Amino acid sequence: MQFPNINGPTGATGATGSTGATGGVGATGATGATGATGPTGATGVTGATGATGATGATGPVGPTGTNNTATTAFAANETGGTINVAVLGTLVSLPDSQILPAGITANPGNDTFTVNVTGRYRISYHVNATVTLGMGTRIVVNGTGLTQSTVLPLISLSNFSNEILINLAAGDTVSLQLFGILGTAILFTDSVGASLMIMRLS
Repeated sequence: MQFPNINGPTGATGATGSTGATGGVGATGATGATGATGPTGATGVTGATGATGATGATGPVGPTGTNNTATTAFAANETGGTINVAVLGTLVSLPDSQILPAGITANPGNDTFTVNVTGRYRISYHVNATVTLGMGTRIVVNGTGLTQSTVLPLISLSNFSNEILINLAAGDTVSLQLFGILGTAILFTDSVGASLMIMRLS
């Protein structure tokens, strides 16, 4: 005799078993997209100044500049003598103690000096006579007396001097002249009776 299969009610769930062992690491997934750039960080503190480097080698010496005052002339009359002065002027001969550079030359009479270099010049002169004179003195350039160089006293003088600045061109001539009245000038003897200096400044 066969009995019918009749299931009884489900029994209560049993207690959870212990966790099994961790499985092996799976393969690395693909790299995700790069994230947006973050904001720039604050500037850091300035570092300390580094040590001073060694001094470099001295460079070569540059070329020598132009010496304008090398074009300077001097001439004097130290032997004295008598000068017969005409109203329109008489040039003073200056044959003594001459210093004449290549840029300035004298004529045979030593009363006219030619400037061979264009530039700005300082011209000074002195005249020393044994007696007072009512005549005047001046610098003559290219035959024309320069008012700015003139000494023409209201009363007589025995010593005359002046200096000027003037622009001269190559070929200009310079002389020292006595003028004003008919008369005679007697210059100092064995000293400077008259002198003339011509100096190029630029």
